[in-house]
Amino acid sequence: MGQKAAAPAKKKILVADDDVSILRLVEMMLTRHGLVVLTARDGEEAFQKAVIENPDAVLLDIKMPKLNGFEVCSKLKHTESTAKIPVGFLTAAKDVASYKEAQDLGGILYVTKPFKPEKLIDAVGLLLGSRGQSPKL
Repeated sequence: MGQKAAAPAKKKILVADDDVSILRLVEMMLTRHGLVVLTARDGEEAFQKAVIENPDAVLLDIKMPKLNGFEVCSKLKHTESTAKIPVGFLTAAKDVASYKEAQDLGGILYVTKPFKPEKLIDAVGLLLGSRGQSPKL
């Protein structure tokens, strides 16, 4: 008799934001869609968790204490063990300069706050599907 196939592992995403209400909302939405959600409240914690947990994707706020989202993205892209993890930004920054910097650092998506839940879910789906690739924003 054959063995039962193991259930596919759930995708793991790290979400970093210093606003606890946004963090909890995003965590709840993504968990409802079958993802394992890790959270961080500052850039330093986000980078450390990414190195330790090796998530399938990282979603960063730009303005955070200790390290901002751009600094975290740069560190992730310049660290061998995390360089291929797709990074996206979930931010209130709507200016072209921030968007361009996110793109230049290797960010794959850029979602602005406030956001519609379905837009975030679709964006995270694209982000998770891009591991190992380097599409641009």
